[in-house]
Amino acid sequence: MNDAGRKQLSKLLPKRKKTDNKTAGGKCLIIAGSPSMPGAGILAARAAARVGAGYVYLACNGLTRSAPPDFLRIDPDKKIDFSQFQSVAIGPGLGSGPKSKKLIKRHLSELKKLSFENVVIDADAINFLSANTELLPLPESWVITPHAGELSRLLKLSRSMPAQERIKYLKPAHDLLKCILVLKGSPTFLYDGRKVKPVKFGNKALAKAGTGDVLTGMIAGFMAQGLSGWDASYLAASLHGMMADDWVKSKDYLSLMASDLIEAIPATLFKLRK
Repeated sequence: MNDAGRKQLSKLLPKRKKTDNKTAGGKCLIIAGSPSMPGAGILAARAAARVGAGYVYLACNGLTRSAPPDFLRIDPDKKIDFSQFQSVAIGPGLGSGPKSKKLIKRHLSELKKLSFENVVIDADAINFLSANTELLPLPESWVITPHAGELSRLLKLSRSMPAQERIKYLKPAHDLLKCILVLKGSPTFLYDGRKVKPVKFGNKALAKAGTGDVLTGMIAGFMAQGLSGWDASYLAASLHGMMADDWVKSKDYLSLMASDLIEAIPATLFKLRK
């Protein structure tokens, strides 16, 4: 991407006044993780906090007392007052068991009923929708972040779509979902039913478990600060790719871990803002 493109990205970065406090960053809720996969929720929550969300709440079963203290906790099995939040992300690491399916259905149904605007759907919540299409379509302001395999299941394809053919499935996917689509891959594509936008950053170092959880948290974190679903998705996906590109300038691509991305967020934000 040229300097003009980076300048456009920098304009999307949330800003703070000298008099602002933590409420200016909004409240972000991450419904993610489970006893067998608590890391997914922690990664998403840490990413949301790193990109500037003022409060990050994590609804995750199976957290231990030694979990990072950077966010507040909510019981995902109880009724949640969504009105207090500016954004919600749901899906990473929730699992596919009966309890998880019931939880996903309850929360997605409630969010739709409330006409809640800023929702990011990922991972197990995407797979749930593949088998429970009565919840479709989704509100147009929501964001869904499938990879090719997850989108293939949503579209009931007989086989996973070839990487080189992903772009041709954007329209049928939007016809089904009606929301903002972030199709992860090389490259990642954004589509809202009107325009397609490829993300110019990223490489094969991102092909590792947990990196998508980080992206989900970043999108939700930016949405909590007032960015639209489209702008939050494009900014988050671009920063996500930039961090991977910076990694391979001095390290082998096999070694990148999802937690490395979170640690790289501060310097990447600083560089883009400058």
